[in-house]
Amino acid sequence: MNKKEDFHPFNLDELEKWMEDYYLDPLSSYLDQLTFRIDLYDTEAQIIVEALLTGCASKDVTVFLKEDSVIITAAKLNDTEAIQRVHHPCMRKVKLPFSVVNKMVSAEFANEILEIFINKNEAGPGCNREIIID
Repeated sequence: MNKKEDFHPFNLDELEKWMEDYYLDPLSSYLDQLTFRIDLYDTEAQIIVEALLTGCASKDVTVFLKEDSVIITAAKLNDTEAIQRVHHPCMRKVKLPFSVVNKMVSAEFANEILEIFINKNEAGPGCNREIIID
């Protein structure tokens, strides 16, 4: 237990199985087409949730953490309605196999891509909250 790789704040096998299930779930693919695409990445220090928000501006995007979920809401402009500035709200909820509110979370938005960084080792405030997008 003295080795660094032996310490994990959550079960890595459970996380790996969850990611496999997420990508094999037909509902995930359907929602990628219906609303906006979500990709997940696992690094040594972070879990990264990436959303492709074509037609969105950062002011039209919110990220909210609730218990074990990341909720992304975006108001998208349809190409045909861009002149009229009609917004169509859409939302995706990414349920994780651990409490996300107990983790340090940050978000960045650039080039119509939202990246949410969930730190595996740094504790957060432990409450449901909105994340400020840089």
